[in-house]
Amino acid sequence: MFLKIEDIFEIKLLFLSLKHVINIQLLTGILSWIYINLDNNSKLIKPLITEIMRVLTNLILTTNALCQQDLLDLLEGRYLMIRIYPLVDRSKCKRWVNPIEKSDHLVKYSNADDVYVNRMGMTLFETENRREKMEEYFKIAQSTHDYVEHLLDGDNPIKVIHNHFKAAWENDCIVENIGGRLMTPGIIRSFEANPKGGLPPHTDLLHKDVPHHNPFKNIKKQLAVNLYLNVPENGGELEVWDYEPNEEQEAMLMTGEYDFLDRDKIPVEPLVVKPRVGEMILFRSSCVHAVRASKGGKRTATSCFVGYYGNDKPLTYWA
Repeated sequence: MFLKIEDIFEIKLLFLSLKHVINIQLLTGILSWIYINLDNNSKLIKPLITEIMRVLTNLILTTNALCQQDLLDLLEGRYLMIRIYPLVDRSKCKRWVNPIEKSDHLVKYSNADDVYVNRMGMTLFETENRREKMEEYFKIAQSTHDYVEHLLDGDNPIKVIHNHFKAAWENDCIVENIGGRLMTPGIIRSFEANPKGGLPPHTDLLHKDVPHHNPFKNIKKQLAVNLYLNVPENGGELEVWDYEPNEEQEAMLMTGEYDFLDRDKIPVEPLVVKPRVGEMILFRSSCVHAVRASKGGKRTATSCFVGYYGNDKPLTYWA
């Protein structure tokens, strides 16, 4: 039996649809095994498998440095995720983690103390768009940056992230502001080792936290950025769904707990990756994402968001 060109096209479309409903790593593993075990006479099947593998694996770009074109490809949806490794030497990450995890500035979120995550630095999420909380947020914003540098003897993983983006984007990368007041440039988060830990599926968009600040409606895309300083032996995986729900779709997925979404109702399967110490991972924060519970150790990362207003505008960053 011989395959016709039309058959090959249909098979390719089938696998393109499968990437949304089954584990991509498992599928690519199966295809790799089939490819290796095909005989040399399979002149039609081998190119087909190669093309399918290309389609399935181009969700992630792995590189050792970031450039503007990579960022544009991510922003425009040609990639789901970019992994930059190694960005920071593992030994330096270890030196940073020890004082961070001993610090009394690493505390639970003020409005989510039942979540097994500690943070250094206040996030906009915690303000709940309340005036008194916003004032506290602005007061803490710059002091967090200064405290981290003092704690780490002049080093600063938040600054490492920002410098990397400034070098990659020709129109600069600056701290975001609200009415001329600078926002928190980044935070450090530590996920506790707890079977009930991690973070359920959710999305992050700046205009949800500050709905009445009109300039933020000009943000075309928002990235989530994490530089990993410590990773547990088991668990702590990042899950990202190739799915960006609109407001109506997201409302149908809500669990009623914070802004978390019901993973059983998400219409596609997630891409699951295990972060590495010294690695920076970025993805569009409008894509549904989650963190699996950490086991056997804490999961510590420096985190911020990056806003894209257009090719000719500076990138902005905040937490």
